[in-house]
Amino acid sequence: MAPFGTLIGPTVNTRNCKVRIVAKYLGLDIETTPEFQLGVDNKTPEFLAKYPTGMAPVLETADGFSLTQSVAIAYYLASKSGNNSPLLGQTPEETAEILQFILFSESDYAPAMTGTIYPLLGFLPLIKPARQQAEQQLVRYLDVLNTLLVDRTFLVGERFTIADVFVASNLLLVYRTYLEEADRKQYRNLTRYFKTIVAQPAFKA
Repeated sequence: MAPFGTLIGPTVNTRNCKVRIVAKYLGLDIETTPEFQLGVDNKTPEFLAKYPTGMAPVLETADGFSLTQSVAIAYYLASKSGNNSPLLGQTPEETAEILQFILFSESDYAPAMTGTIYPLLGFLPLIKPARQQAEQQLVRYLDVLNTLLVDRTFLVGERFTIADVFVASNLLLVYRTYLEEADRKQYRNLTRYFKTIVAQPAFKA
């Protein structure tokens, strides 16, 4: 069977990984471009002629459809399973909640996380007031998630959805580089949730 499509962009990239997790969970065969260099290949005249924003990843399907933005790509892939897609909401309310958590993860949590951790890794300049503000926001968001997850296994309903893909993926760097053992005990509910989600076979994508 021919691949569903090609995901164009660096494979060692969180946005790329989120899409591949969704594809793997749904059993969709997606080709990748491990040789793709962000900042080089997405700035070529050929790439910009097709995708003027220069953003990656890009999904190109076998039937000629193309799409940018990892949230849009992941949602599109999840919707290919039809109205009963296991990764999407079963009601309008669940769908709205899923979108709520994705938007929170990408628009609120992720900037606070990168603003806290990236200066320590040398990816951003270390400007102490800015990093302190970002860290305060990050801790607040971690507290919110920890409280929310006190009686939940998954974020929405009783099953794994793309909301879990995005939130857990964005938690990965925090657990790898920021939270010490004592912190993990403080965020007991969040830690349980994180371990549950990343143990899903699709996260081995």
